[in-house]
Amino acid sequence: MRILLCWSVALWVSLWGVPAAGDAVTSEASPHARDSAPGTRHGLLYQVSQESNTVYLFGSIHAGKPEFYPLDDRTTLALAQSKRVYLEVDLADEQAVRTATARMAMYPDSMTLDRAVSASLQRKVLALLERYNVPKSHAFKMKPWMLALTLLLMEAAHSGYDPALSTETYLMDYARTQHKDLRGLETIEEQLGIFDELTADQQQAFLALTVAEIEDGRAMSELALMGRAWWDADGGGFEHVLSQMRADRAPIAGVLTPRLMDHRNRMMARRIEDIVRSGPPSFIAIGSLHLVGAEAVVSLLRARGLAVREL
Repeated sequence: MRILLCWSVALWVSLWGVPAAGDAVTSEASPHARDSAPGTRHGLLYQVSQESNTVYLFGSIHAGKPEFYPLDDRTTLALAQSKRVYLEVDLADEQAVRTATARMAMYPDSMTLDRAVSASLQRKVLALLERYNVPKSHAFKMKPWMLALTLLLMEAAHSGYDPALSTETYLMDYARTQHKDLRGLETIEEQLGIFDELTADQQQAFLALTVAEIEDGRAMSELALMGRAWWDADGGGFEHVLSQMRADRAPIAGVLTPRLMDHRNRMMARRIEDIVRSGPPSFIAIGSLHLVGAEAVVSLLRARGLAVREL
């Protein structure tokens, strides 16, 4: 489901543990990193300016590969020139992230997944859990929406796109090692709430659609398109994925797309504008799909009178 491709890695790390600095990929060159020719661009990067202040806006990818690192020269320079680093969510407070996840994404002790979804869907879920070697006892404590996201991330890792190699993880490590002020553009409660506010039937539909698209390969085909677009700094590639997402006729897609994209784009644009106008110089990383299209954060910032140019 294309909707899932714009979701933050916060859910993965909150469930499985935030990697310590250097556990996944460090801000230094990885021994597995692929050297890029000088001037090569990976990922979308914009400069947003107002009077004397500059903010850099970077398109992240929520599951990556070792060859994505280190980031290219223009992005590394933008990071060095920034005093703050903003991710979609500040993951530094591990206890706060886990507490919110336990409260909003997991069932209380008296409830388990088998009481919330059909027997046929349970059988499909169990087959995927066996594939990923995930204990049923743990997975069935998740609400259906959380399990859907977890299965998708597990399939991404199974297919060579590791959530532990997301650009968020890299940037969090960079901020720690370079002693940058690390902050979040959204709160963990805001992100989790997008899904936790779904009705029971909507959550089951979301899980069923996710399982179906893992089974038929659509989910990973779409992630591969995203990976190629990120590697090539191809805004048109991201726009293609976004147009497919908006064309999805599944009823649950019609519910979630406005919440995940349109509402958040407007909120992010307001908060980024405040950062640009108040300072200090900052580097802001949000999902790449939020940067493309007529209603994207980039377009909204320009409409608010800020100077935005792609680097």
